[in-house]
Amino acid sequence: MNRQKIHLHSMMVHSIAALAPLAAIAYLFLKQEVTFLSFDGPTWRFLVVFSVILMFLTALPACLSGVFERGHVYIKWHPTHKIKLTLSVLFIMMLAAELIMLNAGGLQEPVLSLTGILIVVGNNIVSFLLCKYGLRITMGRQSLEKTSYEPDLFRKDPIDILVTAGELKKEAPKYMDLLTER
Repeated sequence: MNRQKIHLHSMMVHSIAALAPLAAIAYLFLKQEVTFLSFDGPTWRFLVVFSVILMFLTALPACLSGVFERGHVYIKWHPTHKIKLTLSVLFIMMLAAELIMLNAGGLQEPVLSLTGILIVVGNNIVSFLLCKYGLRITMGRQSLEKTSYEPDLFRKDPIDILVTAGELKKEAPKYMDLLTER
């Protein structure tokens, strides 16, 4: 594993997917003054602020790494990738607004305030959509929707895998360890 690159983009987006509901639950518990074991108001406040800050700091490099993984051929991007980029930019702007509101005392406002709606509803909807489109990209074949890739035989210059396999049949097989990340 030390020879293989770790897929940093994947780890970053998974942390955002976990932090969005954590911030929402902590915000609701803070507003309802829920006390559970040693978790009380200051703990919920810390979890809300920490989660929003961490999501913002993670969303920036996650968005950039997603763009650079796709290369700079934006015009040829599949619509799914364009939707994900738009959602990522929207998410970063929402998180920046939340940080500004939290800095201005946004935790003192009621649940049905702009801060509460963004933390509880907005972050989770955008995070869910990013996950949905991410799964559609990575697991297109297993998806219930139309795939986000173009089959080789439908390309302008079709590629037949059997012809390619025939050309490479004299090469020795390569061993791939399925337990290591590529």
